[in-house]
Amino acid sequence: MPAAMSQKSLAEYIPRVRNRYERMRGKLARSRLLDEFCAVSGWERKYALKVLRGQRRGGRGPGRGGAPRRYEGKMVEVLKHCWREMEQPCGKRMKGMLPLWVDHLPKPDPEVRHEVLAVSAATIDRLLAAVKMGGARKKPLVPRSDAAIKALVAIRAERWATREVGWTEVDTVAHCGGDMGGNFIWSLTSVEIASGWTEVRCVWNRGQQATFAGLQSIEQAQPFALKGIDSDGGGEFLNHHLYTYLKARGIYQTRSRPYRKNDQAHVEQKNYTHVRQLLGYERLGHPELLAPLNELLALWSQWKNLYCTTMEQISSTREGSKHKRQHVKLPQTPAQRLLASAQLSEPQRERIEASLRATNPFQMKARIERLLGALWQKRKRLMKAEEGEERLAFLELPPLRSGSSKNATKTTQTQKATVSQL
Repeated sequence: MPAAMSQKSLAEYIPRVRNRYERMRGKLARSRLLDEFCAVSGWERKYALKVLRGQRRGGRGPGRGGAPRRYEGKMVEVLKHCWREMEQPCGKRMKGMLPLWVDHLPKPDPEVRHEVLAVSAATIDRLLAAVKMGGARKKPLVPRSDAAIKALVAIRAERWATREVGWTEVDTVAHCGGDMGGNFIWSLTSVEIASGWTEVRCVWNRGQQATFAGLQSIEQAQPFALKGIDSDGGGEFLNHHLYTYLKARGIYQTRSRPYRKNDQAHVEQKNYTHVRQLLGYERLGHPELLAPLNELLALWSQWKNLYCTTMEQISSTREGSKHKRQHVKLPQTPAQRLLASAQLSEPQRERIEASLRATNPFQMKARIERLLGALWQKRKRLMKAEEGEERLAFLELPPLRSGSSKNATKTTQTQKATVSQL
């Protein structure tokens, strides 16, 4: 655009050229006028043509397509008023309600009444889309913060075919009691693929910092060097803090595909046998339970790894609709598999053997039962304390109805009597 022509000059020049362009009928004459307009304005030819046609720079444009609007103004306002008073029904329900409501409008206009009764259910939904919740144009989605870290962590979708010790799958289990709202405890499970060595810890609210601390506790309890971690796409595992920590130590991190639980079949199985079978599906919503839970789960994991055998699958074939699986004849514990692998260092072997010499499976099981019973008793006391606080808050509520101080005192006494009967 020439520097000599200001925006104000262009605003005065464009309507005159546009008027000349509309009056011209010859293609050659219009082309010459367009050449002149491009030379004066400095715009590209396609854009200059849209300006002359009124499609840019405040022109009237080609207008909306389709049939002209039929319902506007007062009729739409009446429709909105009826929709709010009808408890916001859908278009089909509102279509059936309008004949019962329209005659009760204050000072009904015969023309508006006719339009309201003639409007279709689909048109009702279209006219009310702007006032319905979510009907307005939504804001653009903000890119997820884990997009960058997902680009760094590779997806592992194949079956595990490794006999090398140190490759693990990790996952979390929600102790929410069926309600994901609020704060509660999560279990963090890690299983080693070659041996089946499983460790479980608990964290509060599955935050990145808490999950990182739980993974460190699990790593310290594992009697082997960690080589890799495979997790799902949750933010507790996919974050730069954990990624940087694992990369600095030479530990390979991978992730599974979204909505593909079979990508993590090993840890999903342990989530049931090591978590759900012990703790069930109750809600654990008190942070005071975190310490006794971790004491219980550390002992439970050790007892499972040292003294509980697991069936190791050799092969799996499909014949028609049936799966045929073959397992080793003699099941072993995860500790026995690690000792027989010849992949542990001497200090790592001595650590497992020392644990076997220093523990008794019967005594460990009895202690697990005691810790489990104490855990549920503590949870019961915490829940009773919560109920007491709720009752106290109920007693402190103001009277249900306003009145004299005598009536207020009587209402409060009635509330206390009601609570004492609960």
